[in-house]
Amino acid sequence: MNKLLIIGKRGGILNWYEDVLASADNMSRGFALNHENWRSHALKGLLGDSAPAYRRQVAKDLEGVLTSFSPTHILLVDLFYLRPEINELLTQSGAKTAQWIGDRFEKRLVENTSIHSFYFTDTALVRQGLSLGLSSKYLPLATIPSQATQPSWESRRSELLFVAAPSENRIELLEKINYPTLVIGPKWPILKNPAIKTLNKRLSLQAVRELYGNHKFILNQINTNNIMAGLPARCFDATAYGSCLVTDAVDDLKLNFTIDRDIVVYRNPSEIAMLIQNSEHCRAIAANGHAHCIENHSFIHRLKTLMDHM
Repeated sequence: MNKLLIIGKRGGILNWYEDVLASADNMSRGFALNHENWRSHALKGLLGDSAPAYRRQVAKDLEGVLTSFSPTHILLVDLFYLRPEINELLTQSGAKTAQWIGDRFEKRLVENTSIHSFYFTDTALVRQGLSLGLSSKYLPLATIPSQATQPSWESRRSELLFVAAPSENRIELLEKINYPTLVIGPKWPILKNPAIKTLNKRLSLQAVRELYGNHKFILNQINTNNIMAGLPARCFDATAYGSCLVTDAVDDLKLNFTIDRDIVVYRNPSEIAMLIQNSEHCRAIAANGHAHCIENHSFIHRLKTLMDHM
């Protein structure tokens, strides 16, 4: 009988650990490596995450879970550079191990000697992993689809919605869009483009997903500081909640969606308004994208893939 231990970061911006854990079956359990309980959380707050006392507490907590739960499989979600004592505990567990990574990484990832397989959400990172001799595979991000009926196309707002953090390439794009656009996120500067309205506010992931369900069009542009060829979670959330995804063309897009059937792709900002002016055409694309995402891109699908491979 397979028993999966999911190790991640509690309270991350993407809610990645929480979403994976919520999608796992009842033979799984989680362990938050950043603060599993009040003891480790308090020590981290008082002493910092480099303090020996905090690190000893984390290792002690993990050892207790490994002993009591006895997992057959262990999945690390997100980027961790594992300390020697954590590597030793994972190795001693005898479980099959994998790490699923979405961020650019450093060469010291090879020091995660307890990990048998590495999965990356970006094919460019897969190539980097292989160049370091890591067992590397591609596994994109995913979503948790809503169980509620999505609002009708006619009832949705027609402005373009972009919920994201600012970056130089994104600011450049927005200054050139000739279509009413609402941009939400912290630390956005004032933009000169009168078509852009900004709301400097951090939203919970659930609030973002609800917004996607109330807009016809969701803008995506990758943050070139973080992503090379992959798709952010926004692409899967937007389509899962019935919106028409309007995205830039990145290499991994064709591995997950069919262009002009599931999603709309722009090559430059000046064509965005033209691409979404036909509401009925975009409605059909949104419907196709929604169906495709529900059938292929949930975290339940990703966990099945991982368990089959591990």
